[in-house]
Amino acid sequence: MPRIGSGIALVGRGAELDALRSALAAADSGQAGAVLLAGDAGVGKSRLLAELVTTARSTGVTVFTGRCLDVDEAGLPYLPFVEALGQLGEAQRDVARNRPVLNRLVPGLGSVAGPSEDQAMEQLRLFDSVHGLFSDLAATGCVLLALEDLHWADASTRDLILFLMSRLRNQRLLIVCTYRTDDLHRRHPLRPLLGELSRLPTVDQIQLSPFSPSDAVEFVSALSDGSLPASTVRKIAERSEGNAFFCEELTAVYGDGAGVPSGLAELLLARVERLSAAARAVVRAASVASTTVTHSSLAAVSSLSSEVLEEALREAVQLNVLVTSDGGYTFRHALLREAVYGDLLPGERVRLHAGYASIVTSQALLAYHSLRAHDLPRALDASIRAARVAADMGAPGELLRHLEQALELLGAVGSESVDELELFRNAASAAAATGETERAVKYAQTVVDLSDAIGDPEQAAEARVQLVAVSMPWEHRTMATQSIVEAAWDLVRARPPSATKAKVLALLARQWVWDWAVDVSVDELRAYTEEAITIAKQVGAAAVEVDALVTLAVFAEWTNHVDEAIQVGRLAAERAASIGAYDVELRARKNTSISLLLAGRLDEALRLVEFVRKRAAEVGMPWGAAAVDAGMEVVHIRYLMGEWAAALESVDTAGAPPMVTARIMSPAMHILAAQGEFAQVEALAAELERLTTDGLAHAVGGFAMAEAAQWQGRYREAVDHVERVFGHLESLSRPSLTDAAMAAATGISALADLASAGSPRAPLVAEGEALLARMADHTPRTHVGELVYQQTTPMLAMHRARVAAEVSRLRGVDSPALWAEAVATAEGFGYPSTLARWRWAGSLLAAGSREEGAEQLEIAYSRAASLGAVPLRDALVGLARRARVSLPGVAAPSDDVLTPRELAVLELVARGLTNRQVGDRLYISQKTASVHLSRVMAKLGAANRTEVVSIAHDRGLLA
Repeated sequence: MPRIGSGIALVGRGAELDALRSALAAADSGQAGAVLLAGDAGVGKSRLLAELVTTARSTGVTVFTGRCLDVDEAGLPYLPFVEALGQLGEAQRDVARNRPVLNRLVPGLGSVAGPSEDQAMEQLRLFDSVHGLFSDLAATGCVLLALEDLHWADASTRDLILFLMSRLRNQRLLIVCTYRTDDLHRRHPLRPLLGELSRLPTVDQIQLSPFSPSDAVEFVSALSDGSLPASTVRKIAERSEGNAFFCEELTAVYGDGAGVPSGLAELLLARVERLSAAARAVVRAASVASTTVTHSSLAAVSSLSSEVLEEALREAVQLNVLVTSDGGYTFRHALLREAVYGDLLPGERVRLHAGYASIVTSQALLAYHSLRAHDLPRALDASIRAARVAADMGAPGELLRHLEQALELLGAVGSESVDELELFRNAASAAAATGETERAVKYAQTVVDLSDAIGDPEQAAEARVQLVAVSMPWEHRTMATQSIVEAAWDLVRARPPSATKAKVLALLARQWVWDWAVDVSVDELRAYTEEAITIAKQVGAAAVEVDALVTLAVFAEWTNHVDEAIQVGRLAAERAASIGAYDVELRARKNTSISLLLAGRLDEALRLVEFVRKRAAEVGMPWGAAAVDAGMEVVHIRYLMGEWAAALESVDTAGAPPMVTARIMSPAMHILAAQGEFAQVEALAAELERLTTDGLAHAVGGFAMAEAAQWQGRYREAVDHVERVFGHLESLSRPSLTDAAMAAATGISALADLASAGSPRAPLVAEGEALLARMADHTPRTHVGELVYQQTTPMLAMHRARVAAEVSRLRGVDSPALWAEAVATAEGFGYPSTLARWRWAGSLLAAGSREEGAEQLEIAYSRAASLGAVPLRDALVGLARRARVSLPGVAAPSDDVLTPRELAVLELVARGLTNRQVGDRLYISQKTASVHLSRVMAKLGAANRTEVVSIAHDRGLLA
């Protein structure tokens, strides 16, 4: 009888096993890490992980193992962690008892307080407790957490894995996860997680490829133990295509003299077909369980006598169809279970699911089996109860899944005892908690429709408040928002004071948020706010009262009382925190940070947005709108201040939904473009496309794409990126004149570069005028908008000054005076001011102000080098060479072959410039440029311009 793979020495995996052992050794020395072990189904991931587990246990490492199940079939939140933590010893359970919330994963640890209504907070508490437990255990010895089949992980398990891996520091902890690569279709939910994990410095990846032909032959030879001829061994190795599991199955079939099955299903089922009838019945029953199945469950479902069942199980285990696991039985390989399940007859499948439905205690499993047993009423009831369990466990992803299944079933079977409105309301909240904004809006709209049908004005207005609340913070333009709020007001306008009425008034006071085309005065908005505060006080709606106070702070800023706005915002934040209105607190602090930023008080703004991010995590809302805005601003402010390394380190999207991830990482692209990391910019742009269609994220990323293209001399591409940026900005609910000015400056700069490179100037000037018009279109024309922008902020002034200088350069007049103004307005903004100073230096040198130009050139070079702005630094070096200006610390070009002037001419010729353009750049005549080029060609032995550039590259004279 051929042996199974676990019974022979490991073949062909030496390098991968060494890598895993090295990671384990590093963890033992206090360098926590994680390894993602990927490969196709059956390639040998489990066997390789088993070798590591054996090594770990032999060296005294504490090992916890867990396995995920098909999320479409089970839907059990945190299942691999429940399994892993179920292996805690008594002493370890004592450690776990210090964290009562773990009772949700490890029953029997002790009592735990009931869950709050805030699912994000409950999940954060649970995540912190799991992280704390493993850290505590790792403090006394190295710990290995091995989780298999991550491709089947439920949403909450994925979030918890990301939470743990993103917080690996100096614990003596190694996490190893396996997943199937061939299961990862384009929209597979594991893909975003893998993208996040790949960016963590503590996470390594091992791609387990199929055996090489020689390794496959060696493996099959070991399996057959010399019982098969060499030709057959080679044939099996070839047919298996290096898949270890297929090698085992083919070898077993050949060893029994049965020939090779023609299809994969037959291959997988060949071993099962050799079982007795009773054993096959047991195996078919086990395939329906989806998880490790106990002896008693099989007895109940299969209806076999104890003696027959025992013999059948013994046979299935001996033939390696089933294996014993945790007091029960499971399939030796998941592919085999899938094949057996797929081979069931329809009636047989329904009967077996009904059998399990009658014995399972898990509400999630009851819902699963009842649904597949076509018992829809029981599946509905179980889905609702499973949703409650998920809510209690702080698993919003599973809560949403069970609610959605309940809603689907309710539509099929109906039930007067089920509150459909409540299901939709909870589904909207759960979708919002998991970052599923579009689904949240869809469910909230349904709540509106159902509430309208009921006819209760307060309920209908409250439903509209929820609908606006789940969509408004993300700045997605919608023409319906204003009418929704007005409809809510019509419903409660004549009704007595209530919390709902106060909420609607507070929304009316913020009309500018969703559409600045609503032309109302600040006095009108303030009146709504004050009435909301009065009613909120009457009915005891403290959170609404404080939220309206935050809006009053905005009005103070609009009327140029910035200090008052900051003071009111801070007071409102403290009051909101004291009553537990954390969303209001975060809005207050975020608004205050924006006031500080627009006022140019960067240090204060940075401290506050960093606090907002920290505070949001503390209160369980790390991906709320305020926290996401703060995450973007941390990167943006540090970018402006020149603190680029700290800015990139602050990009933390562990566990974030896709759109949130896209928003927070988009401003980091600015820094990468300025650093010259163009490949990374391209990669992140592709990631943005994959993650979201969000206009703000794409607008911010588009700025970086435009700058990267411009630095690489792809000026037309840069202009195209700017055009797309304008399109994205126009998709947002509020126009941003500051962003529009930045886009115009970038696009017009690229157009000016095209003109300098020899493109006809007149059509480029026309394009620049069109960009100016698009910028002007972003100027608010309503009363509120004009009020906001009548006082030019430092950032807006900076971009406007650059626009003026770039427009002049595009028209053929590179004005030192305009660039001096651009530098002055950008003072305090590190990179933008250095960029403007480079242009100023060039304009001064072109105008003959050599001494002043050289001074500004030296200042700009020093700052660019300090920032790590490689493309700008290189541009400054190029300008210095062309102008024959010495820079400190920069070696002059070697003159043993070419003079500095000749080298400068050669560099411009290599960029495709004509002799006239070379002369303009170097401030010499066209004839002199031609003479220098002729000398270069003579020195290098070249016959033409193309050949001289090629020779110069070969000799290392050109970078």
